[in-house]
Amino acid sequence: MKKILYIAISSQTGGVPRHILQALRHAKEYGYKVAVAAPDDGDYYPWFRQQAAGMLKVCLKPYSFRSLWKIRCYIRKNRIELVHSHGKGAGMYARPLKLLCPGIKVVHTFHGVYVEEYGVLLRAIYCQIERRLRHWTDHFICVSQSERKEAMRLRFADRKRTSVICNGVEPEHFQGVIINRNQYLKEFGFPHNAYLIGCVARLEQMKGHQYLLSAFAKLIKKHPQCRLLLVGDGPERESIEAQIQEQNLGSFVCLTGFRHDVPQLLKLFDMFVSASLKEGMPYTLIEALAAGTPVTATDVIGNRDVIHGGKNGFLVRAESAEDLAEMLDYAVRNPEICKKYSVQGQRMVHALFTEERFAGRLFGVYDKVMERHGK
Repeated sequence: MKKILYIAISSQTGGVPRHILQALRHAKEYGYKVAVAAPDDGDYYPWFRQQAAGMLKVCLKPYSFRSLWKIRCYIRKNRIELVHSHGKGAGMYARPLKLLCPGIKVVHTFHGVYVEEYGVLLRAIYCQIERRLRHWTDHFICVSQSERKEAMRLRFADRKRTSVICNGVEPEHFQGVIINRNQYLKEFGFPHNAYLIGCVARLEQMKGHQYLLSAFAKLIKKHPQCRLLLVGDGPERESIEAQIQEQNLGSFVCLTGFRHDVPQLLKLFDMFVSASLKEGMPYTLIEALAAGTPVTATDVIGNRDVIHGGKNGFLVRAESAEDLAEMLDYAVRNPEICKKYSVQGQRMVHALFTEERFAGRLFGVYDKVMERHGK
């Protein structure tokens, strides 16, 4: 079997660790043994340990040359043939290994091309680093067509060495879910006749919760039966709680923290909302479609690759509470359109966003990289 090492900057709940775990589950059937180098800082680490061919526990934040050397030693000792980095932090470790481990092949997945979070100087420095690392990368993977266009625009990747492999889910895990709606509503302190809007996302600025809360404050003036459930946790929790208090939304909004019953919650929602400012390709949108839950999302990279406005959901302008409130108002008043979009969404998931399709394309890329270099 061919040997691969995955590098991840964190094992905390999120899209990257989930992406890795899915690949680990399918590695053997495609003839690969996949080890993982990651810190033991989250729920996914023990799951990695169960599925991976080997584990290297290593601290990768802040950047450490000692950790880089530790990875290099692991590669040489275990005769790793290909390294696959997931996310920009991991990519800073993987690409220099081309120099430290002659003959190693390197694949890099972006999982979102984020430069807006930096100031002007840091952005310029980061872009220059990413463009130089491009030359030490055998193949690039983008999780959406929009992300690929962004990577090309910024000159982070080469067109001929880049593939698009969309995230995937197992639709049956979301379609056949049965819930006790009244029990859930009681748990969250919501009335039995609530129209429940849900958002499953890490509480960070890029996810746009501030715009969602402002939009929701406008919405309940027209539809007081609406309630909002924010599932997830993160660095912006205190600021989100402060905004809830400032806008007197305490009895209308519930923050749940991280939950492991997301399939059930998606069935509970009358509407799923993503107010993100930018994405790679969010699993939660795909999961919501698989569950048959109507979706409203911002028209940004990643979201627009899953939601096609007027076909399987609603798209709105990002960073606009007014537009989001108007669209949610329209959705509440037009349940028949929401139902139509839900049916189309489930069909789209089966056609384009299954885990089986994801795994086949991913390991196909590894095969080509190995063959290209005479492996």
